[in-house]
Amino acid sequence: MNSLTSPYITAVLFTFLFMSLMWFWGKSRNNYAVIDVGWGLVIAGIGSVFAILGNGTFYAKFVILVPVWIWAIRLSGFLYWTRIRTDHPEDKRYADFRKDYGNQVHRKFFTNVFLLQGFLALLLSGPFVVASDWQLDLFSVPSVLIFPILGWVLFFIGVFGESLADKQLHSFLSVQSNKGKLCDAGLWKYSRHPNYFFEWVIWLGIGIIPLASGISWAWISLFSPFVMFILLRFVSGVPFAEKYSLLSKGNIFQNYQKTTNAFFPWFPRKFQ
Repeated sequence: MNSLTSPYITAVLFTFLFMSLMWFWGKSRNNYAVIDVGWGLVIAGIGSVFAILGNGTFYAKFVILVPVWIWAIRLSGFLYWTRIRTDHPEDKRYADFRKDYGNQVHRKFFTNVFLLQGFLALLLSGPFVVASDWQLDLFSVPSVLIFPILGWVLFFIGVFGESLADKQLHSFLSVQSNKGKLCDAGLWKYSRHPNYFFEWVIWLGIGIIPLASGISWAWISLFSPFVMFILLRFVSGVPFAEKYSLLSKGNIFQNYQKTTNAFFPWFPRKFQ
């Protein structure tokens, strides 16, 4: 792994510069929700740094970078068109941060939000690190492709599921008569946060791909879906969404919590 020192240092510098530019963009627009747009792009950028500077073969870099860039463009594009380009009000999370940060709002957003998310993005770089040193040859042993194929299948299941969940929620909220109501139809009938679940499936697929490399430390690739699960389920995903749903929908959401799984989809329980 000694040969990866330079790529990792470069990735750290890239992350710092990219997040600094995103912070400046958010400050100039007075809307720090731009960080959500930058999240996918900084991760794809980190993957590209490792691909460019690593010693792995073209095929190894291809099987990792293609799904990551598909994910990043879909996520960042969706958030840009629905939240930034339309001048959507700043997310409630960031509005609350502004109140907490007081007269140090800009400095704390830079350190506590933008740089922190940059650090978390670097924690997800395991698959890129492995792929950057992976000597994959598509024309050697067919069994080598088992993990890449399985990873791509999981990835596209995740992309389809997350896109469908987003579409169902957007369609529900676009109906005027549904204002103030709870979306519990479609995928939202089986999970309170199907979008977060399928986001994790995407990263599970990406994390599995490099396990075929044969590199002794390839297991670090699985650290990415593990970190993503912790973030989505216990840190920045479900907890924040549940907090604001309880504030806005009260008893309706509490009843929803009693019948529907928070993360992993399953058949709803009977309300008691």
